[in-house]
Amino acid sequence: MPQSLKTLFSFSSAALLAAFLASPMAHTQGTPDASKATVKVMTYNLFQGTDFIEVLSAQSLPEFVAATQVTLNAVVASNPPARMQAIAHQIAMTQPDLVGLQEATLWRMGPGPNPTTVLYDPLQELLDALNAEGQHYSAVVVENEYELQGPLPGFVNYLRASGRNILLARSDEADLQLTNAQTANFSLLLQLPTFVGLVTITRGWSSVDAELHGQSFRFIVTHLENPIPQVPATYLIQQAQARELSDVPANTSLPVILVGDFNAIANEPTDPSNVAYQEMLNLGFGDAWDDRNPPRPGLTWPLDNASPADTATQRIDFVFYRGHVTARTSRLAGDNKQDKVDGMWPSDHAGLRALLQVAAY
Repeated sequence: MPQSLKTLFSFSSAALLAAFLASPMAHTQGTPDASKATVKVMTYNLFQGTDFIEVLSAQSLPEFVAATQVTLNAVVASNPPARMQAIAHQIAMTQPDLVGLQEATLWRMGPGPNPTTVLYDPLQELLDALNAEGQHYSAVVVENEYELQGPLPGFVNYLRASGRNILLARSDEADLQLTNAQTANFSLLLQLPTFVGLVTITRGWSSVDAELHGQSFRFIVTHLENPIPQVPATYLIQQAQARELSDVPANTSLPVILVGDFNAIANEPTDPSNVAYQEMLNLGFGDAWDDRNPPRPGLTWPLDNASPADTATQRIDFVFYRGHVTARTSRLAGDNKQDKVDGMWPSDHAGLRALLQVAAY
């Protein structure tokens, strides 16, 4: 049920930013006692420029080649370099200590198969843009996911997509200590029959143990499977991946902060994907957005470039936490019309910021 957030929340972008900067997240530096155990986090799906529908549904070689060209055109049209500059600006606004990125897909093109010439590297483009804004971040963990490629018309050049999720951390925060970096793929993955054979959609998680302001916690980044209504098993895969997060990376005595694109619609209880969201709550995780009960419903997807206003209808991006953690603030990022660049939203997802208080364990 599409509905513009403009009718639900009338603050301007400037007012939203001012409210956010006036929140405890912005003022912890000036209050030593309050800042001792606070951590700023962010999650952002960067949007890889395509959903691969044409490639995955091709039924013949000519269709497959044509679909590869359609995919290339869509990625180029999405202008990753400009969008990464816009997302870097969103990150720079509040300088989160840790950031989880999804769909940081590496695009390569050239003679193939397996071309090596980089077409777009959103991770490097984002880091360069952050540096240009005077911000210093590094990729602590790169989680490699699926590999898809196909020939372009003429059968000389190939287009290659390497899916990645990234765990970023501030590299200029002397008080932030990181250890025990881990990454793994989920044990249950979606396999799709295609013209070129069975394709596995690899997804997983990455994590790091952090110590900040005298407190330790585990930070986890993930991207769960996207359910396909015509394939009911995809909902079960999504739910299994949610449980695996609890059983494996979040199975620790440390407080846990877990961020990502879960593809589970929190605001539609009757949608089958809502089961995965409820599973996270049943497993003892708190939801930073829901717990702070802000004036907006927190819808993060989809942002349509054809509309000047926020078109999101689903809340599928989350900051979850478990253990001795309390949510203090939660705000969206990149969902105001002033955030658009060259007529495009920074991503088809809004980002999500949160300030959390981590206590001793």
